[in-house]
This record gives sequence, C-alpha cells and structure tokens, in this order.
Amino acid sequence: MVLIKSEDVFIKKFRAGNGSVFKEIFDNYYLPVKSYGFQYVENDEMVEDFVQDAFLKVWEKREDFYFVAAIKSFLYMSVRNACLDYLRHQKVQRRNEPELILWLTEEGEEEFVLEEEVHAMVYDAIKDLSERSRRVVIMTMEGLSNPEIAKELGISVNTVKTIKLRAYRMLRERLKGVQWLLLLLLGL
Repeated sequence: MVLIKSEDVFIKKFRAGNGSVFKEIFDNYYLPVKSYGFQYVENDEMVEDFVQDAFLKVWEKREDFYFVAAIKSFLYMSVRNACLDYLRHQKVQRRNEPELILWLTEEGEEEFVLEEEVHAMVYDAIKDLSERSRRVVIMTMEGLSNPEIAKELGISVNTVKTIKLRAYRMLRERLKGVQWLLLLLLGL
C-alpha cells in the first residue's frame, strides 16, 4: 500500500483529513477486514456493519494514528470486538428464548408470557433511544460492566452512568406498567 519512506507523509495527510488517503486505506483493508470478521460471524450484513463502523471510528480518531500498522490493527481489533459482542448477545438471546416469564395477576393466578414477546416490547422501546444510549443499554443487557462499555465506546465511566440513567428514565416512561420486565431484562 504505502512505501515505508513515504508513510510519514501518508499518515500526516490522513491525520489532516485527506479523503483520498482515507479512501486508499479503505480500498486496501475493507475486504480483508470483512473476511476476517466473517470468520467469527457468518452474517454478511452484520459483518459489513461492523467493518463500516470500524472505518468510521478510524476516521473520527484519525488524529490519534501515527502509523499505518496502527490503523490496520485498530480495524481488525474493532471488528473482532464487535463480532464477539454480537456473538455474546446471540448467546444470551438463545439462552433466554425457551424460558417463560411468570406474570402474576391481581387474583394471584399465574399466566405465562413468552419471553420473546417481552423482548419485543422492550426492544421496541430501546430502538427509540439515541444511537449512543441504545448501544449502552444493549451492552449492559449483554453483561458488560460500565468500565467495559466506556472502553468500547471511548467515553468515561461517568458518561456511561449518565447515559444509562437517562436511557432508563426514558424506558421506564415508555414501558409504564411493565417496569418489572425492564428489571428482568436489564438485570437491575
């Protein structure tokens, strides 16, 4: 891709926001990184999303890169982490699918509600959150701690806590009457 002696100039242009340099990086690494992600998750659309997110992060953090190798490592690491997060989420969903949630009525009778229906209600509410809030809530549901979420998103632990607080308020408002579902699914 880049001759060693010209890498310094190449990186300086990239860090300065040169779109043609970014395009060259994209053209050279998109398919290899996508193939790498596909080794973890055999879902072309998901992997493509992960790869695009990784390139977006590279562009947003371009001033932090001083070597092409660092960009390459970041791309592979970001896609790998996204794939592992996705697999962890799928594992949680598969583990919970067959379970039924017990709903006690006022008369004390027991009714069963398929957890899938409960998830649908909660996920409908979650999809109305901002992208950042949605990611924090989903990562929490996947079992990630505040420090893990902060590291993954490149934000402080206090910011994660603030985002969670605001997101939970909105979800509680949206899911009035089924707040216990929120407690079950979010592990609060």
